[in-house]
Amino acid sequence: IVIRNYILNFTVISWLTFSPIILSFLMNRRSFIKNKLYKSLIFISVSINIIVFVLVFTPLTNKLYGYLEVTPEIEKADAIILLSSGYYTEDTLDQNSFQRMMYAMSLYREGYAKKIIVCGGVIKHGESPISVIIKKTMVKLGIDENDIITEESSQNTFENIANSIPIMSSMNFKKTLLVTSSSHMFRSLAICKKNAVDVYPAPVPCYEKDVKHILTRIRLMPEILREYLAIAYYWFQEKIYLV
Repeated sequence: IVIRNYILNFTVISWLTFSPIILSFLMNRRSFIKNKLYKSLIFISVSINIIVFVLVFTPLTNKLYGYLEVTPEIEKADAIILLSSGYYTEDTLDQNSFQRMMYAMSLYREGYAKKIIVCGGVIKHGESPISVIIKKTMVKLGIDENDIITEESSQNTFENIANSIPIMSSMNFKKTLLVTSSSHMFRSLAICKKNAVDVYPAPVPCYEKDVKHILTRIRLMPEILREYLAIAYYWFQEKIYLV
C-alpha cells in the first residue's frame, strides 16, 4: 500500500508539472523545439519536480523538521501562554490555531494551570482580534471565561511574548507553559529566553512528518521553510539568540 501511494503521489506531481509542456509540444512541435522559452520551461519544470520529489519522498523534510523540535517539559505552572496562528472566519480557526487551542485546553483540564493567556491581535481589518475569537471558541467548548486572559495587540510571535510579560507581571505569574506548534516552538522559546520569560515548552505534537499522503506532506514543506527564514530574520534583527 505504501509503495502504491508513493507511485500515485509521484504520478500526480509529474502530471501537474509536465502536462502544460506536453500539450504545448503536441500543438506545435517545430516551434516548441526551436523556442528557447519552451526549453527554459522544461528546465524549470524538471527542477521543480526534482525538488518536490526530494522533499516529499526522502527523509529530508523530517530531518529539517527535527532540528526545529524542542523536547516537551510538561509541568504544573501558574498559567498557559497560547500563541495564536490564524483563522478563516470568526467561527472557524485555521489548523494551527485549532490544534494549539485544543492542546492548551487539554493541559488546562488536566490541571497543569488555572489560567490561559491567549495571544494575538487584529489580523483582518474590522474584525475581532484573534485572541478574542479563540477565547469565544474556548468558552463554547466549556472553558470558564474568567480563566482566559486575552492579549489583543500583538502582530507577530515576538510581540506575542513581549506583550505577555506585563500580563504575567500584573498577575504575579512566575512560571508558564508555552503552547504553540511543534515547528514554531524553537523560535518561540528563543524569544522567551531573549526576554527572560521563564516557560516550560509544551509543543503541540506533530503528526504530519510521519504521514505519507502527498497533500499533508506538501503542507508541511512551506511551514518548515518559512520557519527557517523567520529564525534567520529574527536572529539578524537580534530578537533571538541561537547559542
